[in-house]
Amino acid sequence: MDARQLRTRARLATAVLQLGAQKPITQVSVSELAAAAEINRSTFYEHSDSPAALLRATLRAELDQIRDRNLAAIENVPKALQNTTSEVLEHVASHDEIYQRGLGLDDDSGELHSMLSAHFQGSVHQLLDSGHLKLPASTYPDLLSDTVARFVADGTVGAIEAWLRTPSPRDNAAFIETYYLVMPAWWPKPKK
Repeated sequence: MDARQLRTRARLATAVLQLGAQKPITQVSVSELAAAAEINRSTFYEHSDSPAALLRATLRAELDQIRDRNLAAIENVPKALQNTTSEVLEHVASHDEIYQRGLGLDDDSGELHSMLSAHFQGSVHQLLDSGHLKLPASTYPDLLSDTVARFVADGTVGAIEAWLRTPSPRDNAAFIETYYLVMPAWWPKPKK
């Protein structure tokens, strides 16, 4: 991607996050988003199919950066997971209005649930594939790893939804304590 395309992508990301914070992304038109990013509609379509797809891609890119930063070279698995969890909470809090709507807390849209779940499933599979996460022995190891990834991912999204229902400012420490209390015994936990 050349410098011009990178600048356009950055303007689109800024615009979609601003508009997504103001109203449901399903109510944002391509024309409105293109105008906010100071580009034309055809340029928008070179980067995305819809405002909702662009919003998901923008949020996912931020989440991927968090995962890459914390899970690329792990020395201490519990600490890496705790740092990742804290940074994800900061990410969610920085886009509070978007996640309130996108997880269906303000209405029934819930369009971000599957995006977050897929991201967290990818993180669990990365930990499993790298050998940093050890599962209990099973007669069905493939089913177990897929089940664990889905269970942890969807459970984490549910925990974030519950946390978002608490009054602002939200307490990250309360989330982390509660999160580790509900995680399975074999899940790596930070030392107290």
